[in-house]
Amino acid sequence: MEENKYTNWRRNDYRSKSLHMIIDGFQKSIKELERNIDKIHWYDGDWFMEESEPIYGLAFIAFQNYIIGSIADIEGTTKTKLNYYKKDKVIDGYANTTIELITTLANYAKHRDEGLHDGTRIILDAFHLRYENVIYLDEAAIFKGLELLDENWNLFKIKEYVTGWRESLWATKDTII
Repeated sequence: MEENKYTNWRRNDYRSKSLHMIIDGFQKSIKELERNIDKIHWYDGDWFMEESEPIYGLAFIAFQNYIIGSIADIEGTTKTKLNYYKKDKVIDGYANTTIELITTLANYAKHRDEGLHDGTRIILDAFHLRYENVIYLDEAAIFKGLELLDENWNLFKIKEYVTGWRESLWATKDTII
C-alpha cells in the first residue's frame, strides 16, 4: 500500500509565513529608499544602492535560513545540504543552481568584511560576480546576483522560487520519513 505523500507533518511549510513577513518588511524598506530618489534632490541611485545593499543581504540570509531549515525538515539534519543545493535547475549559461546562488549571496553578505570562505568564492567566481576591489556598487555581487535571479530585484519572486523549490524536494522524495 502506497503511503499518502501528505502524511509527514514536516512537509507542512510552517516556515513560509515568517519568511513572507520578513521579505515583506525588507521590500517595504527598499520601496521607502526608492521614494527618496524623487524626494531628496541629492539622493541618487548610488545612495540607494549603498543603503539597500545590506537590506538585500539580509534578505538572502533569510532565504538561506529557509533553505537550510527546509533541508532539515526533510532529512532531519543538514549534513548533506550541499547535495540539496544541487537539486535544483541550473541557471542558463552557468554550471550552478539558483539555490547555490542564493545561499552563496547570503554567505557573501555575512562574511564579505571578514573574508570569504573558499566555497563562497568558488560559486561567486562561477557566476562571474565581483567581490574584491568593487568600486561601483552596481558591479557588486549582491546586485549582479539579484539581476540573475530577477531582473526587477523583486524579493517576492525569489521567495516564490525558494518555497517552490522546497515543495519540489518533497514531491520528488522517494521515501516519506
